Amino acid sequence: MNIQTAGEQKYYDFIEERAKSLRTGMIVWGSLLAVAFIGMFSDARLGVILALAGLSLAVMNVKSQKALKSKLDIVDDKEEFFRQLTDPDLIEIKDCNLIIMKDYALVRREDVSVYPFAHMEKVEVGIQGKTGKVLFLTDRQGKRHKIASCMSQDRLQEAFDKAYRALRERVKSR
Repeated sequence: MNIQTAGEQKYYDFIEERAKSLRTGMIVWGSLLAVAFIGMFSDARLGVILALAGLSLAVMNVKSQKALKSKLDIVDDKEEFFRQLTDPDLIEIKDCNLIIMKDYALVRREDVSVYPFAHMEKVEVGIQGKTGKVLFLTDRQGKRHKIASCMSQDRLQEAFDKAYRALRERVKSR
């Protein structure tokens, strides 16, 4: 990774948690393969089982790494994307792991997602159970993308409302 701008640095700082978990996974499968190799000398069956487990983890980990690297493929103008990450109009809501830029929403939940507002039709709030709310961006095909969630009396309520207002404003202006 060759970081050249402040926007790129901000992006890589934002995805750092996900990248760290992938690096940890790489250490796990590498260690498992090393133990499998050593285990081959004492019990070949155990060595083969550990090697198969290590290989399956390696395949999943490599696929996840490629998927993380491809997250920016949806962005047409990466230079503009990174410039927007340093824009003073940027809204960062740390409690929701959300960055709202002029043209994009950057979300980190289990994975990292980039949502171009040009592809979105509306912002929706759904009810989750009896006391929860979920914030969605809905694209032009009707697919809902979960952005944030909170409970009614949660400390995240203020952050949730701020995210809703900012997203509604950005999507409405399209």
